[in-house]
Amino acid sequence: MHTHKTVAGKISLAAVSVLFAASVAACGGDSTVDNDSTEVPSVTAAPESDATSTGTPPETDGSADSGSAPGGENAPQDGSVEEVEEPGGEPAPRTEQDDAFLAQLKDNGIEVEDRDIEDQVIASGREQCLANEEGRDSFAVPMIAGQLQALELTDMDPEESGHIIREAAETHYCG
Repeated sequence: MHTHKTVAGKISLAAVSVLFAASVAACGGDSTVDNDSTEVPSVTAAPESDATSTGTPPETDGSADSGSAPGGENAPQDGSVEEVEEPGGEPAPRTEQDDAFLAQLKDNGIEVEDRDIEDQVIASGREQCLANEEGRDSFAVPMIAGQLQALELTDMDPEESGHIIREAAETHYCG
């Protein structure tokens, strides 16, 4: 009997080993994948000579499912790029608060003529109110004050112009 258990144990061990080896081999090979194509779609950028030099996407063999995988018909395609000289669209309308805020700045020596810079100054004034509500220092007012000096739109030092912007913001936006 003792011999019988040992032989049975060896056969069972051998059977388990064969099953284990077969399952490991099945996980690692392509033989278990039910797929006619072994090609894997690339997710890296195409070489410059294929797409970007001609402005057209490279030719495909049509084997990809349209719309379902990278490279399909519905996938985004690279196109030509055009430089934008001026932003499009209408500028944001100014409120009475904005006009009064900018007028107070002008009365105190900060005169901004450029509409884009005015937008930035207005945004920094509004951010000052948010900073006040949250109990923190503004990050935008010191930045715009430094920008105004760097662009030579004021000859004040940034601390002085920042103080003026803060006061105007608190007068017209906070509250």
